[in-house]
Amino acid sequence: MQTEWVQALPRLRQQLGERNFQTWIEPIRCTRDDHGLRLEVASRFFQEWVSRHFLSCIRQTLAEGAGASPTVRIVVVARPHTAPAPIDMVPPAAPPRPLAQRSPRMGHLVASYTFETFVVGDANEVAYRAARSLVEAPGTRFNPFFLWGGVGLGKTHLVNALAHELLQRSPRRRMACLSAESFMNTLITSLRQDQMNAFRERFRALDVLILDDIQFLAGKERTQEEFFHTFNVLYASGRQIVLTSDKPPHAIAELEQRLRSRFEGGLIADVHPPTAAMRISILKKKAELQGINLPDELAQAIAQRSGRSVREMEGALNRVLAASTMRDLPLTCATVEQVLPNPVSVSPPVSVEAVQEAVSQYFRLSIADLKSQRRDRPVTQARQIAMYLSRTIADVSFPSIAEKFGGRDHSTVIHAVRAVEQRRSQDPDTGNLLSRLEDEIRARQRV
Repeated sequence: MQTEWVQALPRLRQQLGERNFQTWIEPIRCTRDDHGLRLEVASRFFQEWVSRHFLSCIRQTLAEGAGASPTVRIVVVARPHTAPAPIDMVPPAAPPRPLAQRSPRMGHLVASYTFETFVVGDANEVAYRAARSLVEAPGTRFNPFFLWGGVGLGKTHLVNALAHELLQRSPRRRMACLSAESFMNTLITSLRQDQMNAFRERFRALDVLILDDIQFLAGKERTQEEFFHTFNVLYASGRQIVLTSDKPPHAIAELEQRLRSRFEGGLIADVHPPTAAMRISILKKKAELQGINLPDELAQAIAQRSGRSVREMEGALNRVLAASTMRDLPLTCATVEQVLPNPVSVSPPVSVEAVQEAVSQYFRLSIADLKSQRRDRPVTQARQIAMYLSRTIADVSFPSIAEKFGGRDHSTVIHAVRAVEQRRSQDPDTGNLLSRLEDEIRARQRV
């Protein structure tokens, strides 16, 4: 490569950032001819992108190093094609790789993340039952299946369990399980190497597509465009699509409306922080997988000294077990207190009754009105808001909420939650009202 180009590379890395540099600058080959510097790239798309976004910066950086502005051209030079980075895909003629060899963050499956090791409770019951039901008829029920919730609450575990079950029932099923970031990076590689036909054939031939952290696509126009068409092909031909996110579709900023509407057309299920009873069960299950029988009092002591997410609890458990093994400490509550000295303050769970009381007082209705079959607009609106708040700030399942609102069907609660979510996303006044009610209900719980 030409000396001035080599000298400019460190400055370009600093100015453009590591990701832009690795994706768009590093692959360029620089040569010289009678007209000046030739920046050789692999495809017309690559040429257009660099010209539009980085050419002025390249020229300025080269001028600073040489003391004069050189003539720079970006030209397409065909190179031998190499396949895009592989993803976890099971071809129709080959069995899946051993599960133990798969890694969660590279788009593979985790061997221990199965339905059998997933602890079910009020915080995740609907999502769990939906995933179980989906396995019976993939592509026909709950398509797409959109799973959302905070970090470390079990979304990855649940979609891994779903994938394991699907592969166990049909080992030749064509499946890809990867993060949205991996999808985007594979797309960029295919664009850069002029292999978009291969990219499309690969993803649109799938039987099941599982995409983790779909919120990563927000603001990525080219990636959203390609995923939109891939989604349509898979959906139209009855193939299953599973998506996870840290927030519901309406709350993902810079997500195209056409994608948001498709996500909302399937089943949206959420997972909440585990209840106190679930926390103990989760810790006991995690310990059991390591061959340890954890007594309830030890599990409770660890739960009191860890965060509310499953990941935080597992980390606290591993610290206690490691200290017990390496420092030869007995596995007792005293050891837990020594390793995890500071209890974590966890707010008491909000009850449906507390929500009903606050909402009925605000709307000047009785709790009996909320539980009744009345369908006039003021009562219906208040009832839907109470159901929504029961789901979002109380650790209660859809069926349990339905039972506490006059023994309704849980589908009524699901409809109410979706209706309020839509109003909240479109009407700032609704959002303000819900925030005030949430604060008031939580304040009452602390009294």
